Amino acid sequence: MSEVSVATEIVVIDNGSSDGTAALLSEWVTRGSNRVRLFIAEPGRSRALNRGLQVQRAPLVLFTDDDVDVGRGWVGAVLDFFDRHPDHAAAVGRVCPIPADDSESNRALMARFPGLHPFYDAGEVERDVVEMYGCNMAVRRTVFDSLGGYDERLGVGASGLCEDTDLSRRMRQAGMRIGYMPDAVVYHGVDRNRLTPEAFRQFQVRAARSHFLMDPQQRPARHRLRLFNAVVSYALWSLRGSVTRRAKAWGRILRHREMLRLCRAAR
Repeated sequence: MSEVSVATEIVVIDNGSSDGTAALLSEWVTRGSNRVRLFIAEPGRSRALNRGLQVQRAPLVLFTDDDVDVGRGWVGAVLDFFDRHPDHAAAVGRVCPIPADDSESNRALMARFPGLHPFYDAGEVERDVVEMYGCNMAVRRTVFDSLGGYDERLGVGASGLCEDTDLSRRMRQAGMRIGYMPDAVVYHGVDRNRLTPEAFRQFQVRAARSHFLMDPQQRPARHRLRLFNAVVSYALWSLRGSVTRRAKAWGRILRHREMLRLCRAAR
């Protein structure tokens, strides 16, 4: 990917930090006229992102997180994709492990607790997809003008997950296309503190609660059937010795069990 020269606007949102982040960003913002630092004291990723959208002016908004490193040529890869795909409203790129963290022991842990890190790699070919990952995605400003911002009940600091899933869902319902950008790569670290049975359980519970907020008209019968199927899958993959598939089945058990509890509580 060749180097590009383009006007950029960088908005960094400090969502209630209590360490040295505020001082660091205050100094950082003085070193460029295109830099904006926002402090949002009240917790909530979606709330913070909506505040950022209120101040940014660019026609194309690129999103990343504080726990990833963007690859060389990331901005250029995103711009190139949207230049060639004017009919796409948004796109998602690859999320790969930081090379230093891509060890055999880390891969073994991630196999036991799948989904706790947002790694995503759909191959080398551009294509349409149905969902985005918030740490590496780009959305045309017109999408937010049309659909509104993020649902502030969702995401870190609220339900825990799914603010990007909800945005993707609303875009699809509006007939908007989401693309996959294989050349736009970010690198995510592996946090071994997140790779534990309790972290996995909490992740599945947050996923259920987030999906319930997105669609409270859940049918308990559907979740009872899916819970039964997940139990059967768990037993099957336990017998066959597939660590990852057994773990995914256990995750479905936890999610559907929590969804049934939420359905009962909502009666």
